[in-house]
Amino acid sequence: MIRHAAPALFSGLCLLATVSAHGGQYRGPGWGVPPGARSPLPPSTGGPAGPAAPIPGPNTGGRPVSPDTTSWQVWWEFNKEIYLGRRRVVDEVTISGSDDFYLGKRRAEVRIDLLSPTEGDLRDRVVPALAALLAQERNRDIQSACLIALAKIGRDGPGIDLEATMTPRIARDDQEVRETAVLALGIAGRKAALGPLAALVRDDGEGRRLVDRLEVGDRTRAFAAYALGVLARRSDDGGLKQQVHDLLLPLLGDPETDDRDLRTAAVTGLGLLRGDTDSASHKRLAWQTVEELMTWYQRDLGRGDELVQAHAPVAIARLLGRGTSVLHQRCKEHFAAVLTASERRSNAILQSAALALGMLAVPAEQNAADLPFSRALQTYYERGHDRQARSFCTIALGRIGGATNRTWLLTAHARANNATERPWTALALGLIAHAARQADAIDTTIAQLLLEDLRSASNDDVRSALAVATGLCGDSLAVPAVLALLREHEGDERPAGYLCVALALLDDPSSAPTLSEVLERSLRRPFLLQQSAVALGCLGDKDASTRLLDMMRRSDSVAALSAIAIAIGEIGDARSIDPLIAQLRDEDLSKLARAFVAAALGGVGDKDELRWNTPLSRDGNYAAAVDTLTNGATGVLDIL
Repeated sequence: MIRHAAPALFSGLCLLATVSAHGGQYRGPGWGVPPGARSPLPPSTGGPAGPAAPIPGPNTGGRPVSPDTTSWQVWWEFNKEIYLGRRRVVDEVTISGSDDFYLGKRRAEVRIDLLSPTEGDLRDRVVPALAALLAQERNRDIQSACLIALAKIGRDGPGIDLEATMTPRIARDDQEVRETAVLALGIAGRKAALGPLAALVRDDGEGRRLVDRLEVGDRTRAFAAYALGVLARRSDDGGLKQQVHDLLLPLLGDPETDDRDLRTAAVTGLGLLRGDTDSASHKRLAWQTVEELMTWYQRDLGRGDELVQAHAPVAIARLLGRGTSVLHQRCKEHFAAVLTASERRSNAILQSAALALGMLAVPAEQNAADLPFSRALQTYYERGHDRQARSFCTIALGRIGGATNRTWLLTAHARANNATERPWTALALGLIAHAARQADAIDTTIAQLLLEDLRSASNDDVRSALAVATGLCGDSLAVPAVLALLREHEGDERPAGYLCVALALLDDPSSAPTLSEVLERSLRRPFLLQQSAVALGCLGDKDASTRLLDMMRRSDSVAALSAIAIAIGEIGDARSIDPLIAQLRDEDLSKLARAFVAAALGGVGDKDELRWNTPLSRDGNYAAAVDTLTNGATGVLDIL
């Protein structure tokens, strides 16, 4: 599993020498290692990893410790895909960042002149190259990278059956490879994966045969549960969705299922059942699952189980979506009551209640009955004790939108603590303005306010947040100021990277020359390299991938290789296929470098507009994470 990175406390990528190509996606402070840090463990050799004990972190580095989930950067890194969605050559491209984009609806936008790979490119060239390397090399990094790359492409090749290629790796003597193979079956999204994944979740005879062990093990079962959810979300088959429901729901009521990872995976998987389709039968199943999850969530299972129960509000909101039905109102009333109750609940429950309201409620101007839900979020922000829940309240208000919330957020921003609160209020205002932008209007009041704050910011962290928020507004008048700030702060990798993100969000091609210059100077600054390259890809720069391939040939830095591979994959230019395949076959390259090349090929051939785990990461409560969900290294949210 290739993991991808983005910066925060440390200027640089977490995919450093401390992390394998399968490594960890840096989501913010504590989710990575600063540049130059030494790996406390030697690089992986691909040999046996012993019995099926969970791997606590990437084999080539130490596990991140105490990630600072209260940082705005962590929220952004988990949610940015819908705002920075990859552009491809299609006649109509959905506006990135809108709920329509997330739900798969289409809205016309300017055509971007990139060269997307053809079906023949993928079937006849990329898949055989990846499958050949997978068969030749037992190295953990290469195995994991090739499995995820093949899954993202999701196609057979000549004489290559995807499921038949993946399934034997479930019995590997390496826990990481086994988990990757299980998850890859779901990412590929084909009905043939249902049988083996069901057997693994049930821990039956067939499942034990697949793992070649006396039992499947809860950790592997958890990955199978996540994979089933991903598979169900991709499918239009109502029968398949029902089977996934029937496999996952019993895990919540089984007294013998006390593993937090497995139950969290079951809740999360159930939350993906509805997917992009909205047929009557799928909607019935989704609403039935909401009722079942609410019943389980409201049970008193003890304080220790609230961490798992905290994932139910988000799952419920994903199944329902925004609306005003009787069931919607009942759920919203409960989550608002959690935030305003005198009896204090666990922080995880409070956080998820706030997130769920942000996904379910509509603006008061649209439905007056929803005003109390925005009021509950405002009240908790002003009086609540948990900093993370307070921050989520601001994001929820931005997600709900409307004139009343806009006015409140402007006031909250004016009086916010500069270092801790202002990044969150700025992002929430950016979300309000972004919604206006999606309706073909620019909220000039918010855009000008945030730009002035950006110009005057003296703190790097606040400057970075304001850059992103300014980009979300989409006001092209901000471009000259952002470009000037990028030139001024290019030496500070973190804010410079987020200024590149702002330019990508502002979507003005006049930024391309400056971004190209920054890219050329950033070979030793991987986060800035990645962000400038991705920004160029978003702006439709046809030469960005060519320059990145040249940089890949010149680089001997693991951090740079990881950043380049990620950027090449996200740009998705078919012209990079031949050079990447050549490097994939180059035995003079290190195994880790070849694994990064495999990851890049998977990105170029990705069948999805957005990263496969975006439905899992968007609006999720990462602060209530269990190890298999996210730990910055081996969780499903950490995988490219």
